[in-house]
Amino acid sequence: MPRITQPRDDAWSSDVEAAVATFGNRSRNEILRYLSAHGPATRGDIVDAVSAGEPSVAKHLLALEKFGVIKADVEPGRRHGRSPRYSANPARIKELLDAHLQYLMEN
Repeated sequence: MPRITQPRDDAWSSDVEAAVATFGNRSRNEILRYLSAHGPATRGDIVDAVSAGEPSVAKHLLALEKFGVIKADVEPGRRHGRSPRYSANPARIKELLDAHLQYLMEN
């Protein structure tokens, strides 16, 4: 199995790491694009709209929420029996894209 490496560079911040993890995955990009265009949506709505299955979408939603690029209307600890509606967080998306661009373009 290939070893996952991280650059030995002080400019490789947690935001750059989050940007690579978020925008370096096709399914996550598809989910963000859907949420940006269609507003708040349930996990089922997202599964119906994107090319990933339910287990994959569930995994990606957790990661996207962890990185702050999406928000849910129900807190994680209060979701038992409830279906949260997810929405894109444009400010955080821009923040991560800016951090990644700065990392790539500035010396």
